[in-house]
Amino acid sequence: MENKIFVSPKLELKLLPSQILFLEILNFPTYSLIEFLKKESEENPFLHFDYNEEEINKVYQETTFEEKLIEELYLLNIPENLLQICEFIIMNLEDNGYFKMELKDVSKMLNVSEQEVEKSLKIVQSLEPTGIGARNLQECLLLQIKKFFKDDKNLITIVQDCWDLLVKKKYKKIAQKLKINETSINELIEKIKKLRPFPVRNSKKPISRRIIPEGRILEDGDMFKVVIEDKISPFIKIEVDYEKFLSSPFISQKEKKFLLKKIKRVKMIIEMIEKRKKFLEDLFNKIVNYQKEFFKNGNLLPLRLKDIAKTLNVSVSTISRAVNGKYLIYSKGLLKIRDLFISEFKYSLSKTFIMRNIKKIIENEDKPLSDRKIAEKLGYFGIKISPRTVNKYRNQMKILNSYLR
Repeated sequence: MENKIFVSPKLELKLLPSQILFLEILNFPTYSLIEFLKKESEENPFLHFDYNEEEINKVYQETTFEEKLIEELYLLNIPENLLQICEFIIMNLEDNGYFKMELKDVSKMLNVSEQEVEKSLKIVQSLEPTGIGARNLQECLLLQIKKFFKDDKNLITIVQDCWDLLVKKKYKKIAQKLKINETSINELIEKIKKLRPFPVRNSKKPISRRIIPEGRILEDGDMFKVVIEDKISPFIKIEVDYEKFLSSPFISQKEKKFLLKKIKRVKMIIEMIEKRKKFLEDLFNKIVNYQKEFFKNGNLLPLRLKDIAKTLNVSVSTISRAVNGKYLIYSKGLLKIRDLFISEFKYSLSKTFIMRNIKKIIENEDKPLSDRKIAEKLGYFGIKISPRTVNKYRNQMKILNSYLR
């Protein structure tokens, strides 16, 4: 009898081992699933994973630091309204990883409370690298100290409460305030010197990564058909030779119990990989056919994770796991599934949609418009982004600035 619990949002709080494994496997893009199976085969004598890399179609794509942060963000189970504010914060980080916008300005721009912006910023600051989203050097160092030296109260106190003395290098006064000796204060200062002053050096540098598409989108009359290509199962098999040991009189009950546990896991992994394939095929078909206008004439309709979650009777976090880091091949190349989602909240429109509108504004300008003017014009259409984000997207499209156009 098939267990239906792992697609029930009400029962996901009490997950069975099979459900936990399913969600873990569902979250993996194909490339990560391959790495998972390699590790499993090393630890489990029953699993033989004879993976042939040459038979897998790979795509190498350049991505941005911000896109990697957003992918990391979607692994967290956070409310959708905060998720959208987090995306805005990430897209408006400085090149060194600092966040310089005033929270009250973000609050007005997005029409949300300042408390929500503050919560969202804390979420962004929990991502890697440590210190990302810091508003200044002091906060950048504090974020690192609280992660790497969380039990060192003196170190926290120095940066948090003695910042002015630290900047002026008045170490003796700090030592007096903390009631510690000169050797101790010098050790603490050395720790601070080893911390990074900036979360990143240059976020504009593109990152190259390997992508294995999940499958293809094929046109099928007025509709579209998504075919998930099974690139994993042909390389998996159960080592039957080890099964013979189960009936051997020479193994102890403890050894037998261990082997039974291992073979049960292998069978469960194979079953969950098949469930992943069926789930993704069903999910991607629903998403792609909802957005069929995009594939015909480039127009995206508003679509949220929770809309799709409702149609499939699963939780939003399950859909988030399923689309995270996944790509499909279609007639124009590589498509990131998450780019097919556009929230009702105007500031969370997809990157593709925003870039297309920036390009359209520039193509129709009477005289070259600055990034600030373009941001203002986008605002008329309900797209609220900062001039810095306009600059970032314009550069990605290789469009010159207003002085050179």
